[in-house]
Amino acid sequence: MSRFGLRDSGQREEFGTGSVRDTQEGKPRFDLISFHGLKRLADLMTKGAEKYGERNWEKGQHVSRFYSSMFRHMMAWREGDLVEDHLAAIVYNAMAIMHMEKEVAQGKLSKELLDVEIYDDLTE
Repeated sequence: MSRFGLRDSGQREEFGTGSVRDTQEGKPRFDLISFHGLKRLADLMTKGAEKYGERNWEKGQHVSRFYSSMFRHMMAWREGDLVEDHLAAIVYNAMAIMHMEKEVAQGKLSKELLDVEIYDDLTE
């Protein structure tokens, strides 16, 4: 017997063939992510793995480093620099920040990695 269960929302979607399955409502839609963007991100991460080792970034880095890099890549892209895939680097750095936030929240990485001040209300 498998240790895994089967989630069920209780709602059903019926297809023209008569087949039914659980709905997609409330579930992440990975199918909406751009293949082109995902491919460019994968290409960038492949180069990073070759340079630094696979999954090196997941060991933890200060969010300020990702933020700073993301901003530099934004500026380089705006200046028309085509030496690197700056848009893929922006996506990578944003994803890495999200990853650090989640790993810290789950107690897997140190809170000191979250070293960028977040402003709750910039209107004051």
